[in-house]
Order: sequence, then C-alpha cells, then structure tokens
Amino acid sequence: MRKIIKIARLELSVLFYSPIAWIILVVLFLQAGLAYFDMLYSQETQQQLERPLTVLTRVMFAGEKGMLSSIIEYLYLYIPLLTMGVFSREYTSGSIKLLQSSPVTTTQIVLGKYLSIVVYALIAVLMMSPFVLSAYFSIDQMDLTFVLCGLLGIFLLICTYSAVGLFMSSLTSYQIVAAISTLAFLAFLNYAPLLGAKYDGLREITNWLSISGRAEEIVNGLLTSREIAYFILVIVFFLSITILRMVQLREGSSVLKRIGQYAALIAVLFLFGFISANPKYIAYYDTTRINDRTISPNGISLAKRFTEPIELVSYVNVLDQNAAYGDPVNRIADMSSFDFYFREIPQLKMEYIAYYDSIPYLRLDSNETFLSKAEKAADALNLNFKKLLTPQDIKKMPFIAKESKMFVRFFEYNGKREALRMYDDMFRYPREGEISAALLRLLEGPAKLGILSSNGERNAIDFSEKAYSFALNGKSTRSSMINQGFEILPIKIDSLAQFQGVGIIIADPAKPYSKEELAAIFQYIDAGGNVFLLTDPASSAFLQPIVNKLGLKFMDGTLMQESEDFDPDLLRIKFAPDASKNGFDFYDGAISVMKGAVGIQFDQNNNGFERTVLMETDPKDTWNKTEKYDLALEKVLFNPISDKRVKVPTAVRLKRKTNANDQLIYVFADADYMSNSEVTRFNINSMNFNVISRIFKSFTNGKFPVSGKKEKATDVIIKADRKSINFQRLLLLIVAPISIAIIAAVILRRRKRK
Repeated sequence: MRKIIKIARLELSVLFYSPIAWIILVVLFLQAGLAYFDMLYSQETQQQLERPLTVLTRVMFAGEKGMLSSIIEYLYLYIPLLTMGVFSREYTSGSIKLLQSSPVTTTQIVLGKYLSIVVYALIAVLMMSPFVLSAYFSIDQMDLTFVLCGLLGIFLLICTYSAVGLFMSSLTSYQIVAAISTLAFLAFLNYAPLLGAKYDGLREITNWLSISGRAEEIVNGLLTSREIAYFILVIVFFLSITILRMVQLREGSSVLKRIGQYAALIAVLFLFGFISANPKYIAYYDTTRINDRTISPNGISLAKRFTEPIELVSYVNVLDQNAAYGDPVNRIADMSSFDFYFREIPQLKMEYIAYYDSIPYLRLDSNETFLSKAEKAADALNLNFKKLLTPQDIKKMPFIAKESKMFVRFFEYNGKREALRMYDDMFRYPREGEISAALLRLLEGPAKLGILSSNGERNAIDFSEKAYSFALNGKSTRSSMINQGFEILPIKIDSLAQFQGVGIIIADPAKPYSKEELAAIFQYIDAGGNVFLLTDPASSAFLQPIVNKLGLKFMDGTLMQESEDFDPDLLRIKFAPDASKNGFDFYDGAISVMKGAVGIQFDQNNNGFERTVLMETDPKDTWNKTEKYDLALEKVLFNPISDKRVKVPTAVRLKRKTNANDQLIYVFADADYMSNSEVTRFNINSMNFNVISRIFKSFTNGKFPVSGKKEKATDVIIKADRKSINFQRLLLLIVAPISIAIIAAVILRRRKRK
C-alpha cells in the first residue's frame, strides 16, 4: 500500500505541474457557479414577485437546469484531457520500462496512478462545497443530505470516466489518440441501449452497459445498489483489464490465452451486473427529505398486500396513436415509468402483446387497405407483422374491445384483470393515483357508482356538452372516476332497491317522477344511501319533492352575476367558510363555475341532517332573475327596481348518521357543474373537477380515489436578498477563480524554474 501511495503522490504532483489539471478545475468551478447563481437569482426573483416556490434544493442542484445536472452534462469532455497522459507519457519518454523493472508490481503501478485521479476527483467535488455552503445559508431548511448524495454521484461518475481513460491511455503512446479513444468509448457507453433496443434479451444487456442516466438518478434523489454496483463494476473491470494487458505484454502471452482471460473478465462483469440489476436484490435509499422519489406511504402499504406473482400486460395495437410506447426500441423507457412500483412489488413482471385491429378513428388513404396500413405500421414500430395477433385472435379477448382496441395495459393477478390506460395530457403515463386505483380494484373490486337513467337524466355515456362522460367515464381522462377506482353503472329506478353501490347521481331529469318512482328514491335515502343531486332551473320543479324531504327548497328564477367578460348566467363562485373545514380546502381565491344555477333555501325542519354550505353567492354582484330572458336576443343587466341581490347557497352538503355510517347527500344548484363543457372549460381556472373528485371520495370513506399524499416540501423560502446574492456571485465567480488561477501560475512558474 505504501508503494501505491508513493506512486499516487508522484502522479498527483505531475498532474498539478501541468496547466490542464488547473484549467479543468477552474472550468468546472465556473460552470458550477454560473448554473448555481443563475438558478438562485431566478428563484429569488420569483419570490419577490410573490410566486410560490417549491423544493428549492432540488430545483437548485438537480432537475434539468440545476448545478449538478449541468456538470454531468459536460463532464465527459474534461476527463479524457485529464487521463490521456497517465500512461501515454510514460510510453513516450520510455520511463514505463524503468517502472516495470523497479521493485513494484503492475497492479501497484495501475492502482497508484488511478488513486491520484481519485484524489483529483475528490478535490474537484470539494470545489463545489462553496456553492453548497452558499445554498445552506441562502435557502431556509435546505435538504443537505440530498445535495451530498448528489455530489457522491458526481464523484462516482468522474471515477468511472477516469478508469476508462486510464485504460485507453495504456493502449497508446499518443495522448491525443488516448483522449479521442476515451471520448469514443464514453459515447458508446452512453448510446449502448440503441444497439440492442430492437431485440429481446440483447436489449437488457446493452441497457445495463449504458452509463447514461446513472449519475442523474443519484443526483435527482435516488441512491440504489444497482447504480453503485454499476460504477464499482465498471471501475474494477477497466482497472483489471489495464493490469491484465500490461502483464500480458510483459510476459508475452499467447493470443489464445489473452482472449480467454479477457472473456473471463467480461463474464464476471456481466454475472455480477446481472445479479446487481435483479429487482429482488436492489436496495434503495431516497435521499430527499420528503421521500419524493418513493411512492406515498399509502401506496407502499397497498403494494405490500401483493404476495403472489402479478403481471402488467401491455396490448399494443400497431394502428393506435399510442403504439410507439410499446415499440421495442422504447421498451426500457416504458418499463422505467413503473420503477416506483417494481421497487415495492419485485415480483411484478411486464409483458407486451402486439396486434392489429380496427380503431374508431382509423383513416385509410385511397391507395391503401387496412392490411397494408397495418403492415406499414408494424414495420415502422420494428415489429414482425407475421407475429402480430390478428383481429380474429382479438375477438377472443372481449376485454380489449371494451377499451376501443387502443393501447391499454392490464394488471393480472389471481385470475382478475384491471385496465391501466394512457391519458390525453402532457404526462401520458399513469401515475401513482391511477396505478394504485387499479391495484386496489384488483384486491377489493371497484367502487360502484350509480347514475339514474329513467327519466331522461344526464348520462355518462355520450360526449355531448351536457353529458357527464368526461368526469365519470372518460377512459383517456386521467381524473375521470373510471380511472380512479370507480365503476359507473346506469340504473333504473325500479332496480334502485337492489343497488349495492357507494352512492347514486340524480341529475336534471327531463320529466317529473311518478309517485312510485319518488317512493323508490325516498326508500333509498331512508336506507342511508349517498346521493349527489344536481338540478337546473328547468328541472328544479321535478326534483323539488326530493329536496323537500331533505329540508331544502329551490328558489324560482335563475342566478345572475355581473361580468364584463362572460354571460351573466355564468357564476364564478367562491367557497363558503365552512367548506374548508369539511374536506373542500383549496388555495385562497379558488372558485367553482356554475352556469344557469338556482338558489337553495333551508326549511326550518332539517330532517336530522347536519347542513354545510359549500358554495354561496356574493350579494355584491349576484342577483336572482325571475323574469324570462334570452341572452341570444338581449343583454341582461341588474334592474334595481325588479331584481334583488342575494346571498344564497348554490352547493350544500347534508350529513347524518344511519346504521352507524355517515350518510352524505350533496345538492348542487347547477346540473352543468359536472358536464363535459364545464370540466373541460379552459378560459376559467375552476375547481369543478377537484370538487367532484372529493365528493365521490367521501362516498367511499376515502378509499377511492386512492390518496398519494406525501409530506410537503419545507425548503420553499430563499433567505438571501438580492444584494447578498450579488456579493456571493462577485466573490465566487470572479475573486475565487482568479485566486485559483494565481495559485496555479505561481506553482507552475516555480516548477519551471526548478
């Protein structure tokens, strides 16, 4: 060990007696500083503008523009310059022969030289400490563990790059050739997954070889034994192969013996690599304070309930617009989207089944057939058309037809199957809420939600403006109740007594209910059933007998609100004070939208219900219009003579104990509240969808939608002011680099004199 340290000290002195080592340190320091202060200045500006900040430590150091992320992006350019002369200059000067004839082994030579680079890597990482110290005093409750583990990722990456560079330097006496060879091999390690992406079996091997994203994973908060093992294995492999090559040259080994030794090293590398990448043996450590890289505690407890093998089968229709997610080239990236759950359910397996069949939006050109289009699509997706399942095969799988034969996944467990879909939003992939909902449905079944369909009520089937399909049955809508654990069932009133669901929806009937129908509804309510009742001015009379039983009454007329931008019958309503105390807590100033609403009044007799007003109008700008009007023909304005400003509830929750359970009845004065037109409204930021979700969550006692609640970030305040930031910038981006440059110049000049 003493000899290794002596060689390392000698090599380190040689390293720092060259300008390259100093230049790389200065460049790394400046790059880190520029990225750090750019983010700090930007976040402080946002804070001055009173915009909310979140997880500042991660924003400053990780993500796309964080300090450590920016270093990783260009690090591969610097290390080859550092390692290119480690052995090359020994070959050029002839000193390698003196080393080999001296009383040191080849292993000691290689390890000594590598140790010097490791020390240099440690110095380079320590050069980042001023920025970490700055952040510690600039960010309130900075997540120090997160940053330190990120620095560990940078250190491991430098050490790995250096091991590759050391080996390349041992191959040639030309330093430039060594540098270019190192760059080329690092490029290979980055792009290795593309080489085998199309082929099963080879895809996993080339993906493991890839160094791309390894350090980023650590920097972004997830330290795993798989990544640590990868860095160690690659370092050990390249050091071993460097030692082996030098020994072989010294001994003059035969070609066959050399090949056998190299093959044995490669076999050992892949053996340990395979073991370290097996989900059963991977250990994880979430370095973030709030466990941001781990699913919620609720999700973890749910995952632990799966003790038997479980499969996630993706059915890829090559004609579907989402088929590219099942392309063999994208398989690794697709599977990585479920890493959070692989971690908690190691027995989870993924499978892909490709097929072709008609889809609702399929369009054919005049010169192509359905078959030719399918063949063309399969070729584009790197799939063998002859191996695809045919439409005849798909007929035997009716569960795919129910999903309109689009790209869909199914969890399969103990003979049960639950769909997991892709969504028409910026994320596309299912997230924890949707995955957990599907898993819980596998174990306990869905929460059945009935919607009355006897008297022309609103339905959850079609996609007209007034229907409820987006909120309840929208398969491609992430927040739709069908994707959050519910099953929506149209029910007739005569079968209401047999309904065993979590609640029913009664919305905007087109005609009055008969005495028998009202009796069936009253019987359901008396039995403790949950109800979500929505009305419009036109249907309020038909629902009046039901709300009378609940101790409520609908006002005559339509509520109006003054506005320069919208029709007067479009209400932007704030939440009542009691709403936040009863599960409807949103940000300050949050509003809901109602169009064509009526007012709700309370009778003296509450029939045993506890009443909570969720939303109510503001008398400053809202009035009740009882006369007929036509907005297409006239402009409706407040008339102080005939109109009266009102403060009335528009959404009420009724609650009482029945059979040891809480019965919940929600009465909303606008049937459009849950309509397709309102939940997809883009010109007003409303809470309609959030309110709907919380209503149905209360129907299931919090079971669905599945909660993925985590701790809130605490590092959300920047303590440093603009003056302090500018002073730090001056000190660290000008004074510090100049000081390093002066120290380097003095050392190099003294060396030159000697």
